[in-house]
Amino acid sequence: MRLLLSGAFNPRFEALPEYLASALRRLGHDVALFDHRRFLIPGRWRDRAPLLDRLDRARLNSAFAAAVRRHGASHVLVNQGMTIAPETVRRLRDGGVRMINWFSDFPAEFERGLAAAPAYDLFHLASSYAVKRHRERGHAHALWLPFACDPEVHHPTGLPRERRAATDARILFVGSHYPERQVLLRHLRGLPVEVHGPGWEAARQDDHVAPMLRGGALRPEEWRRLYGEAAAVLNIHYGALGPASASGEMANTRAFEIPACGALQIADRRRDLAALFREGEHWLGFSSGEELRAVVETVLGDESMARRIAAAGRRAVLNGHTYADRARVLLGEAQAPALPAAGVEASSGRAA
Repeated sequence: MRLLLSGAFNPRFEALPEYLASALRRLGHDVALFDHRRFLIPGRWRDRAPLLDRLDRARLNSAFAAAVRRHGASHVLVNQGMTIAPETVRRLRDGGVRMINWFSDFPAEFERGLAAAPAYDLFHLASSYAVKRHRERGHAHALWLPFACDPEVHHPTGLPRERRAATDARILFVGSHYPERQVLLRHLRGLPVEVHGPGWEAARQDDHVAPMLRGGALRPEEWRRLYGEAAAVLNIHYGALGPASASGEMANTRAFEIPACGALQIADRRRDLAALFREGEHWLGFSSGEELRAVVETVLGDESMARRIAAAGRRAVLNGHTYADRARVLLGEAQAPALPAAGVEASSGRAA
């Protein structure tokens, strides 16, 4: 099948578009790529000059449509892609091209996604909460499609835990600074926790968190290695412990990448994660800072349990949660996951 995949491609940091393109090619498809953020005019100029912004967006949409025709694509997969105008999508559909969107981020551009969704044949969202919002607006073609892992790159690397000194047990967090993350990490003061990611200079004056800080953003090969060497990896979602409207109850990319890399995942509880994986068997959860500390202390004191859950988590994520699995759904070769039933919750009894 001849496909065009439109995404925001970053040559220094592979992410969903790169993983999906690789999976599609391994499945035997002929895939062309289009970067829907490749503006010619810098954003700071477009922000000050609406005419320049309109002209550059029109040029980008023309280039997108031309790339679809040039490749002879029968299917177009757009990852988010709110720079692609609904009118452009409709014209391509009228020409016989099947147009599919995987709107993988939440809450970024959510209202624009609601407006653009009717133009597509299918509109997949990574958040079940977001799917329900779309269906309330009458978008019957809205489907739940969570993130995934790429087994070609998300696999255990580095020195295995069993070959590291018992005194070298570390709890790892890799991610951008958000206030809710800093607040939760304060509860782990005095424990062997390492924090990597952009923006954490904001916590340098925090006596509880500052000793945990190890540096800024990591390249993917670096965090994959650290995942495999850690006693456990923390997954503190954006909007952790806040309302569903802030987080979408979405399981983020780390929810799949951490176990695929062979690490034990400790995550804040959310409905989508609980619907996909079993807490206590595939991952460990928390709903407060106090519970987070108790879970971490338990993990540090029971390495055999940590290894057992990490191994089970890896088996679970490789069994149906790879980008090849998601690609089959996008192309109509497999069914999208069923939405979590009302009231689905993690084993702690926290309300969904």
